[in-house]
Amino acid sequence: MRDDLAIILLAGGQGQRLGWEIPKQFVRIGGKTILEHSFSALTECLPDVRIVVTVPVDQLEMSRAILSKFPCADVIIGGSTRQGSTLSGLTHLENFCPRDVIIHDAARPFVSNTIIHDVVEALHAFEAVDVAIPATDTIIVENGGFIQSIPERARLMRGQTPQAFRFGKLISAYRKVGLERLSEFTDDCGLFLAADPFARVRIVQGASENMKITEGLDLVIADEMLRMKTANVDPNIRGIDVKGKTAVIFGGNSGIGKAMTQILWDAGCQTEVASRSSGCDIRNYADVEKVIADVQSKHGAIDFVINTVGSLVMRDVANQNAQDIAEQISINLSGTFNVARASHHSLARSKGMLLNFSSSSYTRGRSGYVPYSACKAAVVNLTQGLAEEWMEDGIRVNCIVPGRTDTAMRRTNFYNEDQDSLLSPYEVGLKATKVLNAGYSGMVVRV
Repeated sequence: MRDDLAIILLAGGQGQRLGWEIPKQFVRIGGKTILEHSFSALTECLPDVRIVVTVPVDQLEMSRAILSKFPCADVIIGGSTRQGSTLSGLTHLENFCPRDVIIHDAARPFVSNTIIHDVVEALHAFEAVDVAIPATDTIIVENGGFIQSIPERARLMRGQTPQAFRFGKLISAYRKVGLERLSEFTDDCGLFLAADPFARVRIVQGASENMKITEGLDLVIADEMLRMKTANVDPNIRGIDVKGKTAVIFGGNSGIGKAMTQILWDAGCQTEVASRSSGCDIRNYADVEKVIADVQSKHGAIDFVINTVGSLVMRDVANQNAQDIAEQISINLSGTFNVARASHHSLARSKGMLLNFSSSSYTRGRSGYVPYSACKAAVVNLTQGLAEEWMEDGIRVNCIVPGRTDTAMRRTNFYNEDQDSLLSPYEVGLKATKVLNAGYSGMVVRV
């Protein structure tokens, strides 16, 4: 482990503005806590650096359990304020005497390797480094509810983290400022300059993606950003490592399911197909339960359960009868629940994955096929909920959202479409198959 550099990861906040019952750093996106995402981002770029994580006293044991897989993590109790937590980290690091220290907010999980690299490089030449991006909004100075002044925007920047310093210089600045003044500052550069107004802090270019998760809307944006990152799955067959595994594919006789069956088989995976033509109607829980039990008995384990079954009726709700609507709900939603429930025990034993399929219509109800859109939105919610419920069981639950794909169901309902404008089932199936190797959970991957 390097002895010239250390990191303090600030995870001591309560996240009250987020509106959750738990501190924001422990909220999960993509199957991992925000704390884990931030920690991993740092270790990916600096794998051999000690990281001191400051956390609330009542979250100490949970934090240590979350980060137990990282040998470079020192989890300690933080202070009552942000600067108090930094001081706790600096005091802890006095035992190791690093030359330099980097300080980062755990609530910024999308910090890039480029930013971290640039900060480290700048620290070779300067005693203090900040990360910032240009201000895009007009900034006003308020006084008594009125505008006092409007600074020139061209010279205004928005500060981010990480910030970096010579260790000795920063801890000296903290001691010079004193404990009674710590609450006056919102970041370490401000405190550093207060201790020495003539100090120079080098600015490194940040990124808008390096956002800080503070409010509820930020969490929605963060979730979407993570989905965008996972959408960059390599679309080629290389990297599919499923040899010796077993997959059950519901709806594997046609469309995307058939394509996935072929891809998995070619990659050395044992595949078992279940469909109405083979006697399994996912609307009937007993049918699904029997398929899972038979495959488990035959192969000894089930690593992947994939549900590609879907039903679409193109007709206004006012012109659909109760049976039409009930059938779509029972296939698209109730059937998805049946597959999930019946698969739980086997997937818990194998630490496997449940892969659901939604539709691009999940983001907004579509005129002409409202029941279908509503069900597909529910499948996304179901996926995210199950990912959290089943995390302790070691089961990953993800969802594929295909774009317009050339399947029999689509041709039946959209008969005037240009077939050349559609994805092929094999394209979607290939990308979906790559997701089976992914370590994340609770993700919605668009194709």
